[in-house]
Parts: sequence; C-alpha cells; structure tokens
Amino acid sequence: MPDIQINDHHLQVASGSNLLDALRQADLPINWSCRAGQCHSCLVQNRGFADLSAAQRGLSPEQQADGWLLACQCRVEQDLQLHLHDPTRDSLPATIERLEALPGMVIRLQLRPARVMRYKAGQHLVIWLTPQLARTFSLASLPGEPLLEFHLQDREDSTFCRALRKLPLGTTCHIGAPAGHLNYDPAWHDQPLLLLSAGTGLAPLQAIARSALAAGHSAPIQLWHWQAHGEPCYLQSALEALAEQHPQLQLQLRPRSELDADLGRLKSPGRGALALICGSPAFIELLRKPLFMAGLAGRQILDEAFLSRSN
Repeated sequence: MPDIQINDHHLQVASGSNLLDALRQADLPINWSCRAGQCHSCLVQNRGFADLSAAQRGLSPEQQADGWLLACQCRVEQDLQLHLHDPTRDSLPATIERLEALPGMVIRLQLRPARVMRYKAGQHLVIWLTPQLARTFSLASLPGEPLLEFHLQDREDSTFCRALRKLPLGTTCHIGAPAGHLNYDPAWHDQPLLLLSAGTGLAPLQAIARSALAAGHSAPIQLWHWQAHGEPCYLQSALEALAEQHPQLQLQLRPRSELDADLGRLKSPGRGALALICGSPAFIELLRKPLFMAGLAGRQILDEAFLSRSN
C-alpha cells in the first residue's frame, strides 16, 4: 500500500485511491470545491520524486515548476511526500476594500492585492477567507485596475457569503493564482462574439466584453444575460452606459423566465462568430442545441461552468 508522508503524518492508502478523498478521510485540513480540477482550491505540493504531472493540468507554469498539484485529480499509485497548501504562507495577501449589495442577491466584492497581479479578463481564482474556508470566483475586473472585483451570488446556504458579510473592511484574506481558459484573444478582433450568461456568470463575460472593446474589437458583440429572482440585470446601468459608448455592443438583458423562448430565437451574430458561455453546467448544456441550430459548430463555442459545493 502506498505511504503518504505529510509533515509528521503518515497515511497508508489503497493503490489507486483519490488523493483528496484520502486526505479528507484522515481529517487533514484541505480545501475543496468542484472536484473537477477547475477551482484549484485543493492544492498540494509534491516534495518527492513521483511524477504527478497528470494532476497539474490547468495550473500555471510557475505552480507546476514548484510542484503544486490538484489533489482531486491525483491518483495515488506510489509513496508520496507532500506539503498541504497554507494560504497564509503560499498565497498572495489581499485586503477587503468594498462589499456592496447589488440587485438579484449579488454581492460586489473588491480586493486590493498586496502586489500587482497579472491575469486575463475572464479568468478565475481562489479566495481564502481563512485557511479552512475558500471558494473560487471569476474576476469581474480588468488587468490594470487597482482593485480585483468579484460578483458573488448571495445564497442562504452559502457558508462563504455568511462569513464574508461578518468581516470588517480592511480584513486580510488570501488569493490564489489566476486560471481558466475563458478570456479574450486579440486574434478575434474581427470575429462577431456571442456572450451568454446567467446569474453571476455575467462577471467574466462583461469583463471579456470590456477587454474586447478596449482592444479595438471591430465586429459586433452580443451580450445576453438572464437574471433570476424577478430583478433587473444587476449590472444593467453600467452595461447600458458601455453600450452607449460602443455601438457594436448589443445588449439582451432578460428575465430568467424568458430563457426558453429566447433560446428559440437565438441567431449567430455573423460569419465566423464565437460563442462564450458562463453559468451552471445545466445552463451550459441547455444552450448547446440552440447554438448548433443557430449555425455554430462545436469549435466555435467556449464555455466555463460554475462547479462548486452547495455551501
């Protein structure tokens, strides 16, 4: 049976065991959320000689070079020497600068990182409120802006949001490295874009739209957003102001109750169009057939699902 050494702990697990499951069963302090290798909250550092590159997919080159891996994607086949991620030592400090309630039960969170962070509009990162409480959120801000902005759905069962609301401004949290493939490519400058979101899936897509416009994107951009709770789009005024400045930006800010009818009339904004989707896995799956019927092939569709724990 493989032996896992973590500081003073030794665990023996069955060959082929999932590393995250093994660490949780041993009651070791490890964060987790999506279990799909996307949220990057279950970081562990490989300090031995085992080849665990299969569990490093999606991490930055710097993280891979330092031996970090995703426990949820690691199958234990041999003895391992590991270090559990400690956000107070291994991640970047950031202070909570602003908390604001937006329509649709959305929280606007703005953080000031201890140093300038390099990222692309539309990426996501892990936020640790404490070493034991972390979740992953998409960036709503643009590179170069002084604060990092996030939009959080304020659900009643959200342990993270409950804890966040109790923290005073100026509190220090910790943030992970940016990740994710959903971002604007300057090579798209003359391709029509179809951006489709539900809930706080709007956060990365409005950032991508702003990034595209700032880069001089010349083709039409359609931004569709479906808001639940009978509320208007939580960024409606800001998006309408942006559309007034950029005529190629076309807004479709719709209530969630109209989603099925809207999908029935969805059309491609032009030849060579690209569709970017962000929301729950069910929302993304719901859009695949309408996009196909609108004439978009699979290679023309990029998506990122919000996979998270229920609390």
